Amino acid sequence: MQRLLIIPILFILSSTASWANETLKRVPNFWVVSSEKDPTLKNGKAVFEFEILNEDLKQYADQLSPVQGSCNGKTFDFAMPKNGIYAKEVFEGKYTFQFYMNGYYEIYSDSVEIKQGYRTKVKLRFDYAEQEIIVDKPVIYLYPTTHTEITATVKPKGAFTFTYPVYENGWKGTAHPDGSITIGTKNYPYLFWEASQKFSAADMDLTSGFMVKGDSITAFLEKNLTQMGLNSREMTDFITYWGPKMAGNEKQFVRFMFNEECNQFAELNITPAPAQLFRVYMIWTAVPEGTVMHPQPQALKTVQRDQFYAIEWGGTEVIYNEILVNHE
Repeated sequence: MQRLLIIPILFILSSTASWANETLKRVPNFWVVSSEKDPTLKNGKAVFEFEILNEDLKQYADQLSPVQGSCNGKTFDFAMPKNGIYAKEVFEGKYTFQFYMNGYYEIYSDSVEIKQGYRTKVKLRFDYAEQEIIVDKPVIYLYPTTHTEITATVKPKGAFTFTYPVYENGWKGTAHPDGSITIGTKNYPYLFWEASQKFSAADMDLTSGFMVKGDSITAFLEKNLTQMGLNSREMTDFITYWGPKMAGNEKQFVRFMFNEECNQFAELNITPAPAQLFRVYMIWTAVPEGTVMHPQPQALKTVQRDQFYAIEWGGTEVIYNEILVNHE
């Protein structure tokens, strides 16, 4: 199935955290890297030299709208340079800047002082305001104690991209103790849906989770899905879907979301209501070699397999964007 474009997740400005006795900081969006005397500058002039770090923006520089800037409240625009570097000539003084590109969060600076005859070099990084993700392969297993007529409805936060069986204001059928469901004259091993939606920085928690090497992903999933209480069939479905997508990565950050947390992707309602509804979504991102992240190990929840219970699993991949760096 063709996937929608996933664009980088935003983490705003700089903050610090201490994880596993090692201090890390979020990458800032605007920072001064140097200020040096430039003998070529005359008549009281000074220069701000802005370097835009986004490689994707530089790659498509000739196709982009101009960058919109503001210097002490006075606006100016400039075309995205292919090398990412733009110089603005000013007089000696104190300056605050704002930068904006359509589809990105605005960048604000603190007050920056520049002296006569100096060239001050500044780095910028634009972050997407949100990303389009696919909520991948959520499947629903229903386990009544006896053959039971049920109705299941899913309300995704975005829009369905695929359902099976066909979703017609919900699914109505007979659920069986083995987890399968009969709708019309056909029997299905589970209910399947997929949807696209927007995803913002606030939706992803990096403080706890797991760093997993690609060649360890099968063992990692087997261990943690067993701890959650998934049976061999559910684990097999889960691992054979996600394992091939993750095994080729050097390493990845993985976090699981449970039960009510999953409502940010979709609300799930089943009638009659099961005594236990266990939902688990896996959020993961491949992390480039050399990146340092030390999340606290995440506490996992476990399904209670008694009475009428239902299980749903799904997940989504997000694209890594310089989330954390070593704090020097």
